[in-house]
Amino acid sequence: MSNIYIVLYIIAWIVTIVLYQKRKKIFDAGSMLLFSYLLYSIVSLLLFNNNNPFYTFKNIQLYPFIYLYLMLMLAFSPILKYDESKIKEIQKPSTVFLNVICIIFIVASFVQLPTILSDFSVNIIKLLTISSGGLDLYNDAMSNSYSSGDGNISNYAAIFSGAFTNLGILLFFYCLTLKKYNRLILTGLFLSCILSLLTYISLGQRGLIIEILFVIIITFFALRKFIPEKINKAIKYVGIFLIIAIAVPFVALTNSRFENNEGGSKVSVYYYVGQENLYFNIYGLDDGGIRYGDRTFPLFKRMLGFENVPSNFWERRKKYPELKINDEVFSTFVGDFTLDFGPFIAPLIFILFTLFILRKTRIRNGIILFHQLILVQFVMCICMLGGMKLFSFSDAGGNLQLIVYLFAYILFRFDYNGILKRRKANLV
Repeated sequence: MSNIYIVLYIIAWIVTIVLYQKRKKIFDAGSMLLFSYLLYSIVSLLLFNNNNPFYTFKNIQLYPFIYLYLMLMLAFSPILKYDESKIKEIQKPSTVFLNVICIIFIVASFVQLPTILSDFSVNIIKLLTISSGGLDLYNDAMSNSYSSGDGNISNYAAIFSGAFTNLGILLFFYCLTLKKYNRLILTGLFLSCILSLLTYISLGQRGLIIEILFVIIITFFALRKFIPEKINKAIKYVGIFLIIAIAVPFVALTNSRFENNEGGSKVSVYYYVGQENLYFNIYGLDDGGIRYGDRTFPLFKRMLGFENVPSNFWERRKKYPELKINDEVFSTFVGDFTLDFGPFIAPLIFILFTLFILRKTRIRNGIILFHQLILVQFVMCICMLGGMKLFSFSDAGGNLQLIVYLFAYILFRFDYNGILKRRKANLV
C-alpha cells in the first residue's frame, strides 16, 4: 500500500498542475512551485523503492500525505492567487528608500570581496583537483558550526549580506522593470548576488547554493512580465551560463562527499530530493515530542527572555534526544512547524499567516504596491525553499532575514502612506 499512497500523492500534484495551468494558461511562479513539488514526490517514489539498505523507510500512510498536501496548498494560496495578467503595473516606491536598502546589501557584500575571492580561488582548485576536496570543505563547515549562534560575531558584513540576500534578489529584478534605473546600483546588486553564490561554493555549502538559485528563479518568474523583452532574453542567456558554471563545482562537491557512501552520489541525490515527503509522512505528525519553536524562531525566543534556547543545531539535537527525527533530515517547511508546535497548533499558525498575507496583498485597480510585492516574494521564498528542505528562515540567521523582510515591509508601507498623503494635499 505504501507505493499506492505515494502514487496517489503524485497524482494529486499532477491534477493540481493541470487545473492550475488550465486556469492561468501561462507558466508563472505558481507553475514553477507546483512542478518542483511534483518532482519531489516522484523522486520520493524512486527513493522509497531503492535497493540500498542505507536508505530505507517504514510503511507509508495516507493521512499524513493528505495533511501535508492541504497545509502546502494553504501556504501556496497567496502565490497561486498572484495573477500577473491582472496586474498592470508595480507601484514605484521612494527612490531614496529603495537606494538605501540596495546600498546596504551592496556595501555589505563588497566589503567581503577580498576574502571571498581569496577563499574561492583556493577552495575551487582544491574542489576540482582533489577527490576529497568537497568532503574537506564540508567537514570544515561542520567544525565551524559548533560555535554558530553563540553570540560572538566576527563578520558583521557577512551577517548583513546574508540577511539581505533574498530581498536583494527581489530588488535586482525590480530595478530591471524600471524604464530609468541607476546602472551602478543595478550592477552592484547583480555582483552582490554572484558573490553570495561564490561564497557558498567556496564553503562547499550545496544547500545554500540551491536556495539562492531557487530564489532567483521564482522571483524572475514572478516579475518577468514587467521586464522588457530584450532584458528578458539576456537574463535567460545569463541564467543558462550561471547554471552550467555552478553545475561543475556542484557535481564535484556531490561526488566528493558521497562517492564512498553506499549507493554513491546518485542515490544521495535521490535521498536529498525525495526524503522530505517520506520523513514527514512517517514522523511529521508524531515525532515523540515537539521543539517549542526552538528551530523556527529561536532568536525571537531569546529576545523575549526565554532560557535554554539552543544556539545551533548541535545544541538543539542534544536538547531533544527523544525526537525520532530532528533537523538532521528534511521534512519540508511544514514538517518544521509540526515538529516545533505539533500537528494541531501548526495549522492555526498557517491559517492566521495565510489570511494576513491574502488580506495584505489584494490587488486594486491593477496595481500591486511595492510592499505587497515584498510579502508575495517572501511567501514564494518560504514555499520554494522549504519544499525540498526545511523552513529556510529558521535559526538565528534565518530569523534575521525575517527581521529584514519585516523592516522592508514597514518601511515601504510607510513610504506608500506618505505618497498618498502628499497626493491628497496636492488635490486640496
